[in-house]
Amino acid sequence: MALPYLPGNSFNKSLGKEKFHKSHHFDYCNDVSMLVGEQRPGIGGELLLGQKKRSKHSVFPKGEGSNAPAWVSFDRQVLCFQAYFQEAVHEKREEQYRIRGCKIYFYLEDDSIQVIEPQVKNSGIPQGTLIRRHRIPIPAPHDDEYYTVEHFNVGNELVLYGRKFKLTDCDAFTKNFLRKLGVRVNTPETVPKDPYCNLRNEMEESMQALRPYERTIQERDVGIHHRGRPLCGRQGGFQQLRLRDH
Repeated sequence: MALPYLPGNSFNKSLGKEKFHKSHHFDYCNDVSMLVGEQRPGIGGELLLGQKKRSKHSVFPKGEGSNAPAWVSFDRQVLCFQAYFQEAVHEKREEQYRIRGCKIYFYLEDDSIQVIEPQVKNSGIPQGTLIRRHRIPIPAPHDDEYYTVEHFNVGNELVLYGRKFKLTDCDAFTKNFLRKLGVRVNTPETVPKDPYCNLRNEMEESMQALRPYERTIQERDVGIHHRGRPLCGRQGGFQQLRLRDH
């Protein structure tokens, strides 16, 4: 039987609390008051009705052994994904878009992300480290959260600072780690070919000079016959050619 809700029969919920701060729920945008903190907690950090607690970092299942922090348990452990993104080109007539392949590294110790693009010969594009290692927030309206290990899987798309990256494959360590977390790793996907790179490769192949031992059929025929008559040898043949020319 519950006690009646009367003075003296109910307990004060604020007993033992030390935090009574309020979250910032309202702000001004273009001189218009707006609600910007829908997912922020209430007084003292308590969740409001209908809210769910969101983790700021990746959540890993607890295993056997000591409860060491993530920066100790996952030290020097990195998930590696093959990815690409499509970039529009407006300055050239020969190409309308580019397919740029890259590698995305996710560091398990602090949920930081690094994006590196391998260098391509004569690309004319600044390549290398596209995004330095740091934690990257999720695009709006969930920009108060960061990417965690739950967002990474083959076939997923990540929006990192306005660029949409498509994950196509991962290495063996990443597959094994995700399977231990209970994630079903999708099958690898093929990276679409860049039409301009294909055109450049065809041009380079057509511009390659023949090697000394790769003679054409006409050069071989000239070395054996001259005007339908066989030559005696290299020196004799050249001497006959010189006499005929004189």
